[in-house]
Amino acid sequence: MAETRYLSELFNVQPPNWGLRGDPFLWEDMKQAFSGVPFPYDSFRLVQDVKRLFRDKTGAELENGAHPYVAAYDRGGMSSGQVSGRFWLNTAIPLLLALRDIAESNMEEFDGILKDGTARFALRSHPCSPN
Repeated sequence: MAETRYLSELFNVQPPNWGLRGDPFLWEDMKQAFSGVPFPYDSFRLVQDVKRLFRDKTGAELENGAHPYVAAYDRGGMSSGQVSGRFWLNTAIPLLLALRDIAESNMEEFDGILKDGTARFALRSHPCSPN
């Protein structure tokens, strides 16, 4: 019997860059939110859930110009506590979709990406990527 794998594993791969200082904290909150959600998982539903969680955690709609402040994410410094809508739309969501696609089609390749811990492979190959 195959081991159950969970969507939270997608969040074990760090994005190549963050938008604002609050983004890593929201990334971790989303990881927790998906901790009991098994594969397979529809890509449309994943995007909708990320948008919903963004709204729930920040109080703002996920839009390019959004940069809401979240007190729980404030650790001091410029932009501390702020979350970037642009980062989530242009980097985080394409990365999560690419990783989901890889995990659902080739778990061995996904495990290799997890070991490497980098997003460069997934981002380069996904159709949502700007490159």
